[in-house]
Amino acid sequence: MASIWEKTFGKRNAKKNVTRELSEKIIEYKNAYGYETIAEAVVQVGNSYEFAKDMDHAAPIYAVWRSAKELNVLDVAVMRAIVHQDEYESDSDDTSGTSLAMV
Repeated sequence: MASIWEKTFGKRNAKKNVTRELSEKIIEYKNAYGYETIAEAVVQVGNSYEFAKDMDHAAPIYAVWRSAKELNVLDVAVMRAIVHQDEYESDSDDTSGTSLAMV
């Protein structure tokens, strides 16, 4: 039988892992399908989720989406995707040689 510590930290780690995985998949989905914003990608996945959740071989994003929904971290994963997408865009701007430090 698992101790209270194992149960607590196991669930916390599961939430962290699902949050990270879903946020990465949302960003990948956005880039793969050419959506301009994370919000557009999330709306599209959300709209298709009800249809795809019962399929045997649906896209992997739906399995992670379901796990995030069950662990109540769906909103956290979306926010993480937004934050990481912004960081990615900032990094790409900095590599062009026009960082704010130079201005």
